[in-house]
Amino acid sequence: MNNKINIADSELPIMKVIWEHPDLTSPEIFEYLDGNKNTFKTLLQRLVSKGAVKSTEINARTYKYRALISREEYTKYERKGFLQKVFDGSKEKMLLNFVKEEKITKEDLQKLLNMIEED
Repeated sequence: MNNKINIADSELPIMKVIWEHPDLTSPEIFEYLDGNKNTFKTLLQRLVSKGAVKSTEINARTYKYRALISREEYTKYERKGFLQKVFDGSKEKMLLNFVKEEKITKEDLQKLLNMIEED
């Protein structure tokens, strides 16, 4: 993500649907979501305005939507922000916090070690 595009928590469910199912119309997107259709329309238009989603006109009243930001780009951006905001950019502090605070099994730790060794 070259430009910082902030995706609000309320907009994230829509992005998740679009990432999983690109090129859906708004009614098709809303089928995957529980909640107020008018609110979703507003959130979808906000995502288009921000440049996170592209709308392509099919006919006068129908558009298909596609993400302009990949899930991977978004995840990387959010991870870096979280790491900086919460752990002052320290990966070590973050990992130690997760190991200490979460119930991580020996198997999970071994998987992590194997991943580190592969890189």
